Amino acid sequence: MKRLILIGALLAVFIAPNTATAQMDNLANMSAKWVRANARNAATDGADIVNYNPAGLTKLNDGIYVSLNNQTLFRKPQHSFNLGAGEQSFEQDGIDPLLPSLYAAFKRNNWAVSSGMYVTGGGASADYPNGSVNTTLLGYSTLATVNTLYHTQYTAVKDQSIKASSYYLAIPANFTYALTENLSLSVGGRYIIANNSTKAGITLAESLVGAPDSPISIDYKNKARGFGGIVGLNMSVNDKLNVSIHYETKVKLEFEIEDNKGTEKTLFPDGKKSNRDLPAALYTGAMYRFTDKITAAMDFNYYFQQNADWGTFENGKEVSKTAGDCYHVALGLYYQALPKLQLSAGCKYIHFDYSDQELYYTQMGTYEAVKYDNLNVGIGAGYAVTDNIQIDLALGRTFWNDKTIKYRSNTGLPVDISNKAYVMALGLDFKF
Repeated sequence: MKRLILIGALLAVFIAPNTATAQMDNLANMSAKWVRANARNAATDGADIVNYNPAGLTKLNDGIYVSLNNQTLFRKPQHSFNLGAGEQSFEQDGIDPLLPSLYAAFKRNNWAVSSGMYVTGGGASADYPNGSVNTTLLGYSTLATVNTLYHTQYTAVKDQSIKASSYYLAIPANFTYALTENLSLSVGGRYIIANNSTKAGITLAESLVGAPDSPISIDYKNKARGFGGIVGLNMSVNDKLNVSIHYETKVKLEFEIEDNKGTEKTLFPDGKKSNRDLPAALYTGAMYRFTDKITAAMDFNYYFQQNADWGTFENGKEVSKTAGDCYHVALGLYYQALPKLQLSAGCKYIHFDYSDQELYYTQMGTYEAVKYDNLNVGIGAGYAVTDNIQIDLALGRTFWNDKTIKYRSNTGLPVDISNKAYVMALGLDFKF
């Protein structure tokens, strides 16, 4: 029993309730139209602007608008390291087939109401069935400590694994009113349902003195609920230029552990609480129509991560302050090739302003679901099947530069990271 408690304590150093997730805060890819253009903040067409430009809904014709979307993600984060006996490499397994969204709006005269459901944070899983740098070094550290204290003489670590997922579902409610023909305001809020799950484990094995294998596992769910406000403004400067801005407040999220099925229940009991707020964000955009066929768009988003409560490290430093804020810049181009066919392409660059990236990467899940500067590109098309039905198809790819980050900086072990990701998106828009 003491041995299991010790292993559990060591495991807790690596797997804390508020960090053992595939958390990727504040997603931008929340519709097929976005995937094929990367810039939607100043758009005034399609029901997905319920999310991207709620104040622009009064620019739609009167009627009911519905948008159904799904994305399939193909992600391949990989990391490798050398402990002196050759390079070890671990890679993400599987795909994320479902990242759905639903938007609905009703527009009449100079006002509109809207709602929907979409994944605003997380949206993916970290799946390493053979373990990772975290489980590997955890296993060796635990093996050495247990052998020293209990003379068990374990010689192998096996059955390493880690799997975590994170989904922040947003349900918005907005009211939009046109003050003039060219100026409209929106006000509303969003209810966040956050569901995270964590599974991880190791087994100490092959004892030279016949000690039984010692498995230790963690398997629990972490859930939170919260509410935040949304305010927006849309202005048509002239017939060619439209600009917009909207702000989403921070959503306080206090997670609570439940349904712990792992062998270690003392350190991760049902009911234990931790914080991982969804940061506030500012979204700005502009769209300019050069000709009847060509329109360009530009977005700038700023995510106020430092003001969110993400807990603290053992040294007392706040996790969010260590992460720093981040921002992204996006450019998109739309081309009306035919009366019913629109082609588009775009790119987005996101920058993470870490104050101490190596300290941030002491959390479980960071090497497994990497989070640093990257470039996304997307292409696609929208086709009007009828006057009231449109199909959007899109492909996207995200690029990261290879990077080396020391594991738990005091050890000095360099971990080489690479990543690539692809997305396929399908959208169906209806007007009634």
